Amino acid sequence: LVREKEMAFTHLDMNSVRQVYDKTSNRVIILDLNGTVIGKETAGKYLKGEFFGESGHKPTQQVLQALRVICSDPRNTVFVVSGDSQENVVDAIGDITGLGLAASNGACFAPPLKENETHRQWKYFDLGVNWDAVKKIVLPVFAKYTARSNGSFVKMTHSSIGWSYYSCDPEWGSLQASHLVMELENALRPFNVRFVMIKGIVEIVPQRLNKGLIVKNVLREISDRGAVSDVDFILCMGDDIQDEKMFTSVFSFIAELEDPTHPTLSPPVVDIGGAPISASVSAYYDEKHVPALQCKKVEHDNPLFAFTVAVGKKESHAFAYVDDAHDVGTLLVKLSGRDVIIADKVMDSAN
Repeated sequence: LVREKEMAFTHLDMNSVRQVYDKTSNRVIILDLNGTVIGKETAGKYLKGEFFGESGHKPTQQVLQALRVICSDPRNTVFVVSGDSQENVVDAIGDITGLGLAASNGACFAPPLKENETHRQWKYFDLGVNWDAVKKIVLPVFAKYTARSNGSFVKMTHSSIGWSYYSCDPEWGSLQASHLVMELENALRPFNVRFVMIKGIVEIVPQRLNKGLIVKNVLREISDRGAVSDVDFILCMGDDIQDEKMFTSVFSFIAELEDPTHPTLSPPVVDIGGAPISASVSAYYDEKHVPALQCKKVEHDNPLFAFTVAVGKKESHAFAYVDDAHDVGTLLVKLSGRDVIIADKVMDSAN
């Protein structure tokens, strides 16, 4: 069984993806940010005494230009889903017209930016957590561990609180992270939260939160719009364990297409003040500017090509893998229409 799984999990054939991309007309592309669109941060970036860490990483100019081209195609719906804060995600890629964003591991999202629009309208999944009460318990403890651990910092997003020890001495940081979790476990038991430990960070997140929420939301809305054709191309890429839920949500969506009588319900969506609002991820609300995706469906079903891709070869639910963020950039450059041979040279020159 292990051998069969390894044989099924193959290196992504980018040329095949490009060929399918060119033949399809209702495409959904969902990408993780850090470690996927952006290369992983190097250790030692953060200095002692910095309590709230900030990310300064951005994609290369080649990747940014590729995303702009891909997002400008009305046949594409493109979202970048990050575990980072809204501010950091917007700072990194927020000015790209036609690109949808999701921050805090999908707890909040902003529909694709319209032409000449500068301000994003953020929406939030109501996951039933009293964050003010959680912060009163957690932040004093995080401050104590930050003071004793050189290179550590607190990472706060809309729906998560994290303590990063990525830039600490690995042995010391791991030991402190274990102690931190033990200290907070009992205090947080009354709240509907859980601990997530990945990539040198301990995060406290809602029990129901995962990146799969936004993937389901995007795919369902596009499928329900009444488009010229059914969704016929899905590309979903990510590099860590949080992204596995994105992959499995793609599979769930496909299963629901085959059996629509048993959908998996999603949490309600609210605005920043907590008022219920539409869960729409569309950037187009003006009927005078209706893209082709919102036209009536054709009678027949088009084949659906779904590529779930892990960044880095590892245990994964994904269909295939690429080696690193450099490969992700190369693929995006190819999908943007650049010459297949030139794409690799462009990305190599960026490194």
